[in-house]
Amino acid sequence: MRSGLYAVLLAACLALPAAAQEAPIQETIQNQIDAFQADDFARAFTYASPTIKGMFGTPDNFGAMVKQGYPMVYRPAEVQMQDLREVAGNLWQRVRITDQA
Repeated sequence: MRSGLYAVLLAACLALPAAAQEAPIQETIQNQIDAFQADDFARAFTYASPTIKGMFGTPDNFGAMVKQGYPMVYRPAEVQMQDLREVAGNLWQRVRITDQA
């Protein structure tokens, strides 16, 4: 079984400790994964960064890219939220995604 380890960069206000921001960050990531599982690319696209939105332009293009390039994100067997850490003033949430194979 293959597993992918993805670090998701989330720029966040650092006025609060990282631990206080952990739940909303993890919820955002899980909401996007849930949207992919429901084939709701419009909702998944709302969680994409402005850069990603600019690259793909539409929710359908974004969804096609995820389906073809990241099948483990599109249909994960398991999603585990791991450590949240601060790097150079930004918060990084490590997420372990295991695919269906």
